[in-house]
Amino acid sequence: MEHLCLKILTEETGNGIVPSRIAMQYRDYFDEVMVDEYQDSNMVQELIIRMISRHDTDAPNVFMVGDVKQSIYRFRQARPEIFIEKYNTYLTDEGARNRKILLYKNFRSRSEIINAVNFVFGTIMSEDAGEIDYTEKEELNPGAVFGKCTAEDAKTGGFVEFHLIQTDEDENGSQTETHEKAGGDNVYEPANDEEITEIIDNIQSEARLIAGKILELTGCDNEGKSFYVFDKTKNEYRKAEFRDIVILLRATKNWAEVFTDELAAKGIPCFADTGTGFFKTTEIQVVLSLLQVIDNPLQDIPLLSVLRSPVFSFTTSELAAIRAADRKASIYDALKVMAAKHPLEEGSGSDRSAAEKAAMFLEKLAIWREKARHMPTDQLIWYLYHDTGYYDMVGAMPQGEQRQANLRILYDRARQFEKTSYKGLFNFINFIDKIKSSRGDMGSARILTENDNVVRIMSIHKSKGLEFPVVFVAGCGKKFNLTDASRSVLVHQELGLGPDIVDLRLRISHPSAAKIAISEKIRSETLSEEMRILYVAMTRAREKLIMTGCVGNIGKAVSKWAEISYGDGHKICGSNVLKCSSYADWIGAALVKKYPGFADEIKNKKIYTCGNDDDDPDTGNTNKWLIRVWDKKDMLSTGMRNEENEADFQQWLDEIAEKGEYTGYRKEIEERLSWDYPYMILGRIPAKVTVTELKRRFEAELFDEAGRIPIQLPVLVKKPSFLEKKKGLSPAEKGTVMHFVMQHLDFTNPDIKGQIEEMVKKDLLTEQQAETVDTEKIELFLKSELARRMLASGNVQREVPFNIEIPCHELYPELVDEKYRNENLLLQGIIDCYFEEKDGLVLVDYKTDYVPFGDTNVIIERYRIQIEYYARTLAVLTGKRVKERYIYLFSTGEIVEM
Repeated sequence: MEHLCLKILTEETGNGIVPSRIAMQYRDYFDEVMVDEYQDSNMVQELIIRMISRHDTDAPNVFMVGDVKQSIYRFRQARPEIFIEKYNTYLTDEGARNRKILLYKNFRSRSEIINAVNFVFGTIMSEDAGEIDYTEKEELNPGAVFGKCTAEDAKTGGFVEFHLIQTDEDENGSQTETHEKAGGDNVYEPANDEEITEIIDNIQSEARLIAGKILELTGCDNEGKSFYVFDKTKNEYRKAEFRDIVILLRATKNWAEVFTDELAAKGIPCFADTGTGFFKTTEIQVVLSLLQVIDNPLQDIPLLSVLRSPVFSFTTSELAAIRAADRKASIYDALKVMAAKHPLEEGSGSDRSAAEKAAMFLEKLAIWREKARHMPTDQLIWYLYHDTGYYDMVGAMPQGEQRQANLRILYDRARQFEKTSYKGLFNFINFIDKIKSSRGDMGSARILTENDNVVRIMSIHKSKGLEFPVVFVAGCGKKFNLTDASRSVLVHQELGLGPDIVDLRLRISHPSAAKIAISEKIRSETLSEEMRILYVAMTRAREKLIMTGCVGNIGKAVSKWAEISYGDGHKICGSNVLKCSSYADWIGAALVKKYPGFADEIKNKKIYTCGNDDDDPDTGNTNKWLIRVWDKKDMLSTGMRNEENEADFQQWLDEIAEKGEYTGYRKEIEERLSWDYPYMILGRIPAKVTVTELKRRFEAELFDEAGRIPIQLPVLVKKPSFLEKKKGLSPAEKGTVMHFVMQHLDFTNPDIKGQIEEMVKKDLLTEQQAETVDTEKIELFLKSELARRMLASGNVQREVPFNIEIPCHELYPELVDEKYRNENLLLQGIIDCYFEEKDGLVLVDYKTDYVPFGDTNVIIERYRIQIEYYARTLAVLTGKRVKERYIYLFSTGEIVEM
């Protein structure tokens, strides 16, 4: 879109690119051109602004607002250099042609947070590392006013906290990887895959640490004090709640799911805005497994998933008994063997309960499979939700509202799928398998509002522009991803192309000088971007900032930080800053630089506090830090034991039942819980059915006239496009093409092939579709007595769609009660062809089924119900008698009278 805009606004001349006539009109039209978030502009956007503004006149009319320290979209081609160039050349003088106005006050955060941000970035950010020098001019100044909290049990603000978890692992992964290449050049290479991949235990331990801190912030400490935050909407202090807290991650992949599970285990409601994970949720996996079993019960894995789920609650002992019933058969066949033994007089308790449950399951499955034959998939899913009680069940689980929303999404997707030409349960399962095999996802349902009392988990990029009372910046020990600097061929906007040099004679390759230069440039730009991302994360906090991360060994980590911070002055040398490999390295190096005693104390005591009101009496600034080192083993041992909690809860329920004490509300409660909606059966009946579905319902026929859509098994690895073989049209698609041709052919024109070629020219058919049409079969039909009668008729109608109402009790005999007498449903279909003669109408239906010649009884039985409804509908629509009904079989050329 931007490039098309440029074509309109620019013209190329011998002097370069100049504004077009349209751009000049816009220059005169706009009084002011205001650009927000200017630090994220790219070259295309900059050129557009130049074309429509009067930037090159004596009175420029462009007003740009931005903060280059928050430019974090280089992966979208953002060029912070554009902002920096103007920042360095524009003057602060009031009468200057190009003037810059410095906005240095922060109206969001407490002074403790602002001072911490100024301290860290004043130590590490420079033109060499960060692309801008963080001086006093860049420092934030407190602008927000936080009054004193008068509550006696209140504590506010406090230290900026930095928590490190010692994993006792090899610290090599935190070192900058520099390897000697041929020629002695030092070329950066990223850590290998094992070093880049986060260890799940590390993520888990960090999540548990944060969960403990959240409970501490939302509860009371040993002194009975609670953490208070200032509520802007109420203009008063209140106790911190879950909704005041956010956990920021550099990337949510592999992290958000672990954090969600750990916080849920601690009873902390949370929401991770990842946009993925729909198919991984327990409730969706159970329902999809149930649909797979209904479609084909011979699939062991989905069947075991359903049996083990809360829907049927088979225990491991009962499943073992089923497996022992027939060790070589499928689980489904073993279930039938076990169910045949019910009621089991002898055997263990597990055998008897397994036989009883197996019989119940097979009975339910038979009902569901019967309904799946004629019920649309979306209605089947909704029916299963309520018939199994699973929808209400997940609603009672933790995060029940979210789980129910996910189930509704699956229902909505099924309803959308049923509107396509590929209908039915089997095809819907294939559709889901295609999405999963292509690594797609539907994204979890979004039910979150601003007032929901949950902890948010999001990426730092998504948090930009937002603010939260309490911010956790997690994953500070995660290594930077620098793979862009080590690809086989490097490309840079300014430096150009950097390939490897290949020596064909020696059969070796080594990086060219251009590649080495570009690699260092990309690495420097990437680390500068990471520094700005950390800046964005730390400045999201209003009242409390807590950072966490993992280090292999605290002693080695501190020694590294001391080496990096070595040197004169308050700033760390830019080249040393670029040797860091994580946010923890930057923060730790800054602390070692500022506080010389920090290194020894943190290694020995594992806890360090620094900063007080007299820390910097000249400026009044205070750096209040709490740094603490934890042990990974201690973190992992604090997990909640869900099994014990469940056992305690069950014991509590049993104790209540043993007491046998009932209140006066027992009868009222029983009546309410046992009440049945009198029209429940109508809720399970579709509002609209097709004639084809009726044929399937009454004749128990699974196959449509042109065959099923070909089976598509879920693939484990997607083939490249050039390996995919074209299989041609399916029988269903060929049948659709034949009906289309019969609808549009001029039967009076004998040139059938010419008409089909004309359809291809008009893009009504593709060449591939046209090749599937057997013109000889059409010519054979046109020579039949039925076709001659059709041509002699003055009124021939083809492909006539219809919708009519029919009483529900006509299709569902169980609805014979008087209360259902006025309930109707909509019948939908398409009549292939009918023509009128003097004494009535003649109905014609085309079929492409393969039938052995002469074996027409199969067709008559298969389509009897369908043709009866066609004839009945035609009589209602036209008010005329349908005297004859025929099916024409293209496969044999036979005319079957119904």
